Amino acid sequence: MKIIARAPCRVDPAGGGTDAPPYCVEYGGAVVNFSVSRHAFASFERLPKNSGVMIYSRDSKKGVRAASVKELKYDGQIDFLKAFVKRMLPDEKDFLVVTQSEVPERTGLGGSGAMGVAMVGAIARALGRQMNKSQIALLANEIERQDLGHGGGNQDSFGAAIGGIKLVTYHKGGGSDCRPLRVSRATVGQLERDSLMIYTGEVHLSGSIHADIKKSYALKNSPTIKAMNRLKSSALKMARALENGDLNAYDQCLNAARQGHYDLHESCDSSTLRNFFKKLTPHIRSGKTCGAGGGGFVFVHAKQSHQSECIRIAEELGGQAYSFKLDDLGVIVWEEAPSTAAEIKAIRAIL
Repeated sequence: MKIIARAPCRVDPAGGGTDAPPYCVEYGGAVVNFSVSRHAFASFERLPKNSGVMIYSRDSKKGVRAASVKELKYDGQIDFLKAFVKRMLPDEKDFLVVTQSEVPERTGLGGSGAMGVAMVGAIARALGRQMNKSQIALLANEIERQDLGHGGGNQDSFGAAIGGIKLVTYHKGGGSDCRPLRVSRATVGQLERDSLMIYTGEVHLSGSIHADIKKSYALKNSPTIKAMNRLKSSALKMARALENGDLNAYDQCLNAARQGHYDLHESCDSSTLRNFFKKLTPHIRSGKTCGAGGGGFVFVHAKQSHQSECIRIAEELGGQAYSFKLDDLGVIVWEEAPSTAAEIKAIRAIL
């Protein structure tokens, strides 16, 4: 059988950045996290003896073949996927892993976190490992941060694993909690009707942005720490506003989060992002850049009946608007019929 896992991407309307060390360990952090219906998929299936190991990304149309996992080397070729295979399947042979995503790479929606969670979900099921969603999130984040050395926190992994609207709280000294927020159907309905995710057409390099933030963090009287404090405060206030159904307060927090995010470091900002918000401002109540910033997606809460204007402006600026819909399920895993011999042969030919 083929095992499939699907995990949602996320929007971080407030507090993003405060989930990353050293700030979250030294001061504690807080992030409001929305899981959204744009997904990453990973499949795992065993192959006949002596078929070898095959890993293939449908998005990049790239992959690798090896006789066994032990022969896989980090060489810049789909190293992200290799890391999950090497950690979870170190002694395995004769299997196929295939991945696919509904969002472009490096665009601020936590796509790598979603893919990591999907990989862990599929492989854990194949191995018969019983893991709850929090455990899946933590393992996926550990592989990305430790094995690959990618900077950042763990809110992306929680967003992909847990689903819905959450407050992720980080404790001074280490550790975190992920609490679903009690948001009324009316509030969710208004947010889904009036919000948009807009791709600006630029990618961002979250790793380099996190490195810039770390350097600024270490400065005496660091402006980054002050900005982090404001971001954490915005997240805590937003969580209360959402549970109270107070969308005016939510908008104030979303706009404050946008400014606080810019104040983290100049690399979080860009002339493209500023131009999008300048043109969109007459038609939105609030908005901010997604993820580490510098490019990628922006998330906006449009004025009622102004969605079409926001879509028009986004397209005129060379961007693309996506509707906003929450994913309440988080990571899900299921089984399907195995790939046909022809399908496997086609992938092998590419590799």
